[in-house]
Amino acid sequence: MSGTTPWRSRPGAADDLDFLQAAELDYIREREPDQESAWLRAVDRNRALRTANLSRTTVLEIDGEAVGYAMWAVMDGVATVVTLHVRPAQRRHGLGRVLLDLLTDDVARSGHTVLALGVHRANPARGLHESAGFTAVGSDGEYLLSRRGLPVS
Repeated sequence: MSGTTPWRSRPGAADDLDFLQAAELDYIREREPDQESAWLRAVDRNRALRTANLSRTTVLEIDGEAVGYAMWAVMDGVATVVTLHVRPAQRRHGLGRVLLDLLTDDVARSGHTVLALGVHRANPARGLHESAGFTAVGSDGEYLLSRRGLPVS
């Protein structure tokens, strides 16, 4: 799709917060339904995290409609993918890779030389991460932790 359907990327904005929250809840319900109650208890904390990192958020649009986003933050001194999401109807068309590449470029421009992420073991995006150069460095419960080096700017 990224080669045939025109998409546009833009920085995240406060108007995107409801979209991000709804998409995150959809993900939880789809991939980690046993975590929904914990996710709901953390809604305010997660909204604060998303709000604080809107400047590190990229939104992809097709025909003026948001279809995906990626966000990163500095956690414990390391640039970390907070979330990357593509709407189900738009998946398997390369948009996840587009978002990951845009996020990675943003992180590198910000002077970071390492990018980290965690992904649930059952998430099929693991293949995307591996193909983008992420390598496993450990685990945290049901999450696999990965990192990749970035070129020095």
